Amino acid sequence: MIFLNETVAFALETDNLPVGFHPLVELPLVIMVGLTGVGKSTVLQLLPEQGLRFTLLPNRRDITDQIIIASLQAEAGQPVGPVTDRLERFEYTARYRDKFPGGMAHALSRLVINTAAAQSLLIFDGLRGLNEVQHAVTYFPLARFIVLDAPDTVRLTRLLQRGDLFDRASLKIQADAPGSPDVLAALRDVPHVETVFDEEQLRQIAAGAHLAQLPAEEVVQKISIIVKERRNYDSGTARVHLTHVLPPQQVLVVDTASHPARVVAEKIAHWLK
Repeated sequence: MIFLNETVAFALETDNLPVGFHPLVELPLVIMVGLTGVGKSTVLQLLPEQGLRFTLLPNRRDITDQIIIASLQAEAGQPVGPVTDRLERFEYTARYRDKFPGGMAHALSRLVINTAAAQSLLIFDGLRGLNEVQHAVTYFPLARFIVLDAPDTVRLTRLLQRGDLFDRASLKIQADAPGSPDVLAALRDVPHVETVFDEEQLRQIAAGAHLAQLPAEEVVQKISIIVKERRNYDSGTARVHLTHVLPPQQVLVVDTASHPARVVAEKIAHWLK
């Protein structure tokens, strides 16, 4: 058993758990669903203002670091250590999903909770894509799902604005200067970019980068994260699946591009209460 904190542990087997610990699959749970930049972290920070008391479980990033990447590195005989490149992290999560159907949902289903040390409202941030939510519905019959969505261009803008060191990708490009006319060419060179952004959107992104004097490398890194993530996780089919297989009291969908973050938090708090 691997302790993630004093309240949460990872256990492949749930026989003979320490006193007070219970499998998460047997407990009520709220699962946030959404891609990078839809506003999950922002909304979660605002929920306590709505009077909600909850325990926020180790998030997707934590479980990826401590369980998924670490286990795959150990299995391959590699030194266990951090992986900071987000594109490489996508590869690790894809390998884990190939080994364990459901991927992150599988890892989440192996968590055990010290219920005496936790609030009755447990929240996990978060799942992505059809494969993960399909398995989560099976693993967690008591779960409620909150789906946050936003257009890809909005998510890209948020990534460029939030300044999170986690949003890094190892890409080499020729356009190094802010506002360089080569930004558009560099964006076109991002693998599979055309599957997510059309030519007009790329022109608008390049023009916006020029006006904001953003370094080309930063823009290309962020758009590569958006593209790679969308190729790994289809948020649209995940949303459709949840709304078709679950009753309204178990799934809430909010477009975060249409509402300020505090309004989104209010909607979620009202639904949870």
